[in-house]
Amino acid sequence: MKRVRTNYKIKWLGAALVLLLMAGCGKAADGGDPPSPSPTPANESPAGEVDKSADPSQAGGDSNGNSSAANPEESGINATDSTGALLELPATVERVACLTEICVDSLAELGLAPVAVVPDSIAFQPEFFGDSPSSFVQIGGGFMEPSLEDIAQANPDVVIGLKGTHDMLRDGLKSIAPLYIAELKTYEDSVAFLEMMGEWTGKEDAAAAAKKAFLDKIDHYKENSPNNRSALILYGADVNFGIDTEGSLVGSLLAELTPYPWPAPAEDGGHQAGGMAYSLEKVLETDPDHIFIETFSFSPDSPPLSEQFAANPLWGKLKAVQDSQITEVRTAIWANGRGTRSLSIVMDEAMSTLYPDTFKGSEQ
Repeated sequence: MKRVRTNYKIKWLGAALVLLLMAGCGKAADGGDPPSPSPTPANESPAGEVDKSADPSQAGGDSNGNSSAANPEESGINATDSTGALLELPATVERVACLTEICVDSLAELGLAPVAVVPDSIAFQPEFFGDSPSSFVQIGGGFMEPSLEDIAQANPDVVIGLKGTHDMLRDGLKSIAPLYIAELKTYEDSVAFLEMMGEWTGKEDAAAAAKKAFLDKIDHYKENSPNNRSALILYGADVNFGIDTEGSLVGSLLAELTPYPWPAPAEDGGHQAGGMAYSLEKVLETDPDHIFIETFSFSPDSPPLSEQFAANPLWGKLKAVQDSQITEVRTAIWANGRGTRSLSIVMDEAMSTLYPDTFKGSEQ
């Protein structure tokens, strides 16, 4: 039985899906592109930069370069998020509530666990925490309006949300914990967020190791890819669907490893930059070798998107359909994960599917 997925791409699915959302499906709808972020200083990453005390003695540190603090009350962390908001955090962040999956992903990479997650989080996928997620507080309410009571129950040091979705929660969370709003458009942003979380939690070494493993995996696939099969990532809840272009987070990553002939749209696309509404007629014009599908389900008995397309005669004309080169993927990871562990899983699944003779069973 399928679970109901939290959908970060709903803005592309058309008026029918908006009506479903208004009916109380609890899925995310983007109310338009968010305001442009404040200019980022040259020494600040897109995901936000930790600004410890200007006095190095206040930041602390051990022989391995990991941060510590003798007196947390005097030497906390100042951080600026993607909206330009300044946050004051403990010297070492220990309890993190995750409204967005980059948070869950990065904590898993650091060997840490969130204190609270949204239902159907990637935390429940086996590659992240095994059987332990059953102990996490699950944050009820809708994706756009999560339960503040559930968040408070987890007693977090910080809450991580997504730009264009959770910005309006800052006032409501004031008495609970600081809200850090993340924005991720490229895998470099994902790496920067991982490093920031490593600094916050005193896990710089773990962050550095995870970063190296991720970048090494990209290099491995680049160097060994036959690079001769075109791919497409298609997502939706019904036949009003969208695609990830090469301007999207996952699309841009795959474009480095295999032909991905889907140019980025002119508009930014808000927190789901690089996604755009599409049609089967346009897909047929390019006719990719393989199609990866992210199905967003609104009810337990919703059929996979590939089955919904079966009634459309254009679907049957696609080379990928005729050659049985259609793969339904795990939407939670491919669409929502955003972090280095999720993107590593995407690379392994995509490249072993596209080039089984080269990569099947040899994932790094």
